[in-house]
Amino acid sequence: MTGRIIIIAVILMQFFFACPAIADAPVVGSVGKGDMLPALAAADYPVDSAFAINNERISLDFRGVDIRDVLSALAIKMGVDIILVDAQPVEINFKANNITPLQAMELIIEEQGLTYLQNGQIMLVGSPGILQENFFDQMFITRFSLFYVPADKMKELIGSLGVEQVTVTVDTNQNLIWVQGTAQVLKKVRELIYAVDTGDSQLSLEYKTLTLTQIPTERVVELFKDVGIELKRYVQLDNRLLVFDSELFSRWEQIETLVKELDITAAGKRKVFVYQFKNITAGYAAERLSMFNFGDDVKTVTYNYEKFGKELLVICPPNMETAVRSALAGLDTTRQKTRVPVLTVTGTGAHESLNARRNLLSELSGISLANFHISNNLSGDKDKPEYVLWVEETPDNVQLVKDLIGEMGGGSSGSTESED
Repeated sequence: MTGRIIIIAVILMQFFFACPAIADAPVVGSVGKGDMLPALAAADYPVDSAFAINNERISLDFRGVDIRDVLSALAIKMGVDIILVDAQPVEINFKANNITPLQAMELIIEEQGLTYLQNGQIMLVGSPGILQENFFDQMFITRFSLFYVPADKMKELIGSLGVEQVTVTVDTNQNLIWVQGTAQVLKKVRELIYAVDTGDSQLSLEYKTLTLTQIPTERVVELFKDVGIELKRYVQLDNRLLVFDSELFSRWEQIETLVKELDITAAGKRKVFVYQFKNITAGYAAERLSMFNFGDDVKTVTYNYEKFGKELLVICPPNMETAVRSALAGLDTTRQKTRVPVLTVTGTGAHESLNARRNLLSELSGISLANFHISNNLSGDKDKPEYVLWVEETPDNVQLVKDLIGEMGGGSSGSTESED
């Protein structure tokens, strides 16, 4: 949600700046994160060192390009929101090799007699006469355009989320909303509009909340991405993470369980990865891994259906990752096959029932159909036949088949069955 440029014009001592969620003014892009670099030497303005800017070196060649478009490209590379204050359209020429995005921005704005302030992911670019050290504490009035969510509903949502020090005004045009607040507050409002003002929000503005106590919300978003959960529509408010991705709601119980495991002080520095197994299940691996005496430093999450799943989430210190991966690889080996009866069915239609179950078990387990076998009639009585389904597989896969049979439950009427 980062990487935008916002234009602020000074009119009658009021600051009006357009937001990227509304497309009312030129906007600029965003980037990754890296090491924090020093601000302009000529500026005595503070830089928030809690946020790191991408310092990957790049080559640039701008010829006759609007400065707003140039800053847009650099914002994308740095992963920040750039607010251009009292900007006048000007075309620039700039060429440089082996330079960081921040260094490029500093050289470009210095040539135009501009400087910048930074607070976290927000950067204000303007003339030294306009920017002040308390600029981030000043109140701005901003107009946001809405496309799908009516202004009344958006105002109600902003109020319900507890966004502090913000005033929301709605007029007769339900596609516009006016918001007054600091630059930081307006950035949060923009993120909220970006998250909810979409086509699928016309019927519902439902969201889920994750409250963190030990680690910042930014870290949770990163950890989610590491384990394959990509948040697309979300807002970070203090220690709360508001998620509007409705496609994740069906998995919310699983996500909350994951957050409980991640929301520990050490998680800020721990490695999180998902290990995929070929031969054993996640539940079996987690149980066996606990016997390796790694201690409390290593935690695992098996999600739902641990007896069938093949993915295990692992949280551990970086220096233990190699040892944990080696242990898991040692567990996930192909074991010698054995022949084991898994299900007995008697009565009319017993053979047909076992044949149907054999096909289903093969599909569910991924075990070849050729490894499932049905015995001859063991009762010797044609009226009361008895058949046994047996499987030739590794002990782990045999247990998997038995667990699947347990989940499938009883058989059809006119027959009886037992799990061997």
